[in-house]
Amino acid sequence: MRALHLRTRSTAIALAAALATPAASQDVGGVMDMTGMGIYAMEETVMQAARESAARPRSHAQAAPTPAGRLTYRPSMERRRANFAMFVAKSRKKDPVGAAMLERELATSDVMGKMTRELAGFGMHVDNVADAYAIWWLNAWLASRQRADTPPMAQISAVRAQAAQAIASAPGFATASDAAKQEMAEANLLQAMLIGAYIERAKNDRDLSRRLADAVRQGARASGLNLDAMDLTDDGFVPRRTGVIDGPAAERSAAAPSG
Repeated sequence: MRALHLRTRSTAIALAAALATPAASQDVGGVMDMTGMGIYAMEETVMQAARESAARPRSHAQAAPTPAGRLTYRPSMERRRANFAMFVAKSRKKDPVGAAMLERELATSDVMGKMTRELAGFGMHVDNVADAYAIWWLNAWLASRQRADTPPMAQISAVRAQAAQAIASAPGFATASDAAKQEMAEANLLQAMLIGAYIERAKNDRDLSRRLADAVRQGARASGLNLDAMDLTDDGFVPRRTGVIDGPAAERSAAAPSG
């Protein structure tokens, strides 16, 4: 099964190498925090729409499709370079060495080209804002659960549709420019790729996996999205069922002697 977070692909491997510095491993939150990016004016409204979407369990039959044309944009290489530079500049405040290596990787590798090919396997497109948000949302949730697997396609498709509804319903999105859409999409794509790189690095490192989970949860919560309150199902993200235990806690519970 193809890995959603690209953990076996060259992009993730290269980014994992860029994150191999001690500082980057210690300060995972430096690149996971999307707040203060100034990347798009609709950040809070998009997060609000996502929160509301996840709080309304529904079947696929109840979800009206969102016209793809409203969610796509015409990419500009000039804007992409500026978006990457802005992302690196924010990362540099936390980890100068790791940011420099990331900057070099972004400058010398066709990251978006590789991402295009990877996402195609899931029916996603890099020039679709909702797809970019969906891949971040999925990767962030998986990392928060310390999971390194790929969800079933039914779940991925449901989150993709859910993200499309959330993005399209965000106030102001209908009049967003191509530049605003591209900034939003590429910020989410880079975040998703970085999370995937960290997941790759943390596969055999429980402490890093735990710190990644904490950092991703905190970064999402700072932007208004509570990953802990969500379960992933065939209907997408739904309110978390009380009493459910998963991830390392579930492993510990399963391993505990009964009686």
